[in-house]
Amino acid sequence: MIMRSHSKKIMLINFLVYFAFRLFLLVIYLMPFRLVALLGSFLGKTYYLIDRTRRRFANANISVVFGRKLDNKKREILGRESCAHLAMSIFDLLKLNKIITPENYHEYIEITGSSNLMKSIKRGKGTIAVTGHFGNFYLFTYLSYLDIPPMAAVIRELDNPYLERLLASIFNKLDVTIERPDGAISNMHYLLLKNAIVVTLADQKAGGNPRVGRHGVVVDFFGIPSQTHITAPLLARRTGASIVPLFVIREGPGRYRIEINEPLKPVRTSDEASDLKKNTRKINQIFESYITKYPNHWLWLHRRWKDIPGLEDLYNTNNPLRLVENFRRRLEIR
Repeated sequence: MIMRSHSKKIMLINFLVYFAFRLFLLVIYLMPFRLVALLGSFLGKTYYLIDRTRRRFANANISVVFGRKLDNKKREILGRESCAHLAMSIFDLLKLNKIITPENYHEYIEITGSSNLMKSIKRGKGTIAVTGHFGNFYLFTYLSYLDIPPMAAVIRELDNPYLERLLASIFNKLDVTIERPDGAISNMHYLLLKNAIVVTLADQKAGGNPRVGRHGVVVDFFGIPSQTHITAPLLARRTGASIVPLFVIREGPGRYRIEINEPLKPVRTSDEASDLKKNTRKINQIFESYITKYPNHWLWLHRRWKDIPGLEDLYNTNNPLRLVENFRRRLEIR
């Protein structure tokens, strides 16, 4: 009885959050994009100031990536800007969902490098589109308006079932199939053999123990040996599919550019383990270039360098920069 009562309470809270969110959406739909951007910026920066834990995570990650290139004040500014960008992206995604059609999408979204995608499709062996928690990455769904095979994306299910259904409706509207992380490898393998396009996010920490490489491999990410997902290079090796990195860049209120990179040139030898490491590192290098060029586009709020031996206190210390610098010095001595 207690568990059932607790479950009902959680469902009620989830529904009230969803209901409030839908009311808020009505306001967003009626606002022009510039006001939506101002509102998103305000709410994003406010959230950054309120949530001390996430603010600490962001400061630690920024310290890893930029070191002393950014002082305390500039790290705080970047943290606020990234949260503002996140909120603006969410609001734009929801507003665009109501107004974009196959006839007018080019007024809001520019697609560059589409020839790279077409080149991969013509090979007939499937396409693995690699992106990350960068920019308004959900807008990749509008690639479905091009003359391309079916798309599927690996997306973690949201905790709130009502919001999950809302997000799923956006994907369904654009005929994009959602795959869950559990069992995704086999499902993606099957789809690639049918020359489909599968989208995977590869920038967050892979699960498992970083010492043994379970669920990923340890390769450098901004100079730190980091547990990294191998889904894309592993599937490419098994199926012959191309790996095509893509990123969504915000150009202004309601205006975005999807950049489709050239297919990765993978290393392929008889040493599978070595090849997977080298090709995963290549993907990390592409992420590094985009994060460095558009730092406010990346999601700094997650613990990307969690559980790394020697950096266990990265997200707890008040001076992450000193910890990172000491760690790098130890790496150089080795």
